[in-house]
Amino acid sequence: MIRSQLRLLCALVVPTLVLTACSGSPADQRPAHPVFDAPVGQQPRQALLETQDSRSARFTQTLTFGSPSGDTVQRSAGRVDFAEGRAAGSIEWSLAPDLPETAKDALLGVRLGPGHAPARTRIAVDRDSVRLRAGEAGYWLTYGGTLEAFGGEASVNALRGSESAFGGTLLEIVSGAQDVKHAEDAEGGRTYEAKLTAYNALRMFSRDLQAELTSNIDPSGTDTPVTLGLAVDADGHIARAEADFTELLDRKDSALAEMTGLHAVMTLNKQGDSPPVMPAPSEPILDAKTAVRAVGDLKRGSCADLATGNRTVDMVVAVPCTQPHDVRVFAHARLGTEYPGDDMAQRKAGEACRRDHLAAPREWRRESADEDEYWYTWPEEDGWGVGGDATASCYIVTRDPVTTTTVAA
Repeated sequence: MIRSQLRLLCALVVPTLVLTACSGSPADQRPAHPVFDAPVGQQPRQALLETQDSRSARFTQTLTFGSPSGDTVQRSAGRVDFAEGRAAGSIEWSLAPDLPETAKDALLGVRLGPGHAPARTRIAVDRDSVRLRAGEAGYWLTYGGTLEAFGGEASVNALRGSESAFGGTLLEIVSGAQDVKHAEDAEGGRTYEAKLTAYNALRMFSRDLQAELTSNIDPSGTDTPVTLGLAVDADGHIARAEADFTELLDRKDSALAEMTGLHAVMTLNKQGDSPPVMPAPSEPILDAKTAVRAVGDLKRGSCADLATGNRTVDMVVAVPCTQPHDVRVFAHARLGTEYPGDDMAQRKAGEACRRDHLAAPREWRRESADEDEYWYTWPEEDGWGVGGDATASCYIVTRDPVTTTTVAA
């Protein structure tokens, strides 16, 4: 009889305990914070994930190269849709006065003819393609798929990120944060200070620019640490990121050897804001697989633009001569199969193109931006005579390059 009473008593008490637990204080019921309740060393990565879960955001980033000539600044801005893997925005350069030509080549990219790649490029990225509209181009150039046709080193690869559809931002390197320290702010958010190995820090740069920075890229090496700062709001979203890459400027043979500092600052806001505005279907589009070609592959009389987005000097965008264009090819001159040495190779190419320029149709030569001026390319020793005679490609530049914006020292 006593056992029965005990069983009945327990059955009556249990519901009371359950009801008591459900009516506990708010502090007892507070769910774990998706970022701040994780171990401190994991919080930067968790903040990145929480930012990606916000679906979309606006961003601005400045990458500043300091030098005796003044600051050279790359500014990226746009909108990114994390959920759909899409982004749209622009990249624009402001060059310091008197910046050496070699540094301009390294930062903006070289091109056939005078000047450098355009200072401003519009970007649109989705899961299937990278589209860019360089300078004053009247069309979008679309790179689809894996870009293998343009080589694994193609700099256009850097326009697509792994942590955000828009590549080349500080979001690419947040997950590599080490030695994390944090502090709470007055609005319920947190700030972080951390370090990155050079190997992780280089992930936000294109391959050709990586080559101008540190050679110390041991994945676990910390000889050239990069400092990373983060500001995370109360919801766990990254609001600001900044990094000091100055320690990566340690190559004495680099085109960036005179640079004295390298800093990046990124801000994100309006998480959950409207998605990026992608190019309209009615806008002109060229497929890079057919339009981007080596200048030596263009037929005599063909026209092309010089900005491919790939920072590869011998590649151009084939366009109809009936529309505005940067260059017209007037000849491909044979130079023989035996490499004559560097100086003689250039001399032979120049002499051959001079003859062909005089023989070119007058209406072609009239297109030249500078009267009686022409340009030419010729193969280096390792490409000389491959598959037959070496060939010099001769062309005229039909319009002056857009002047790059400069900033005061």
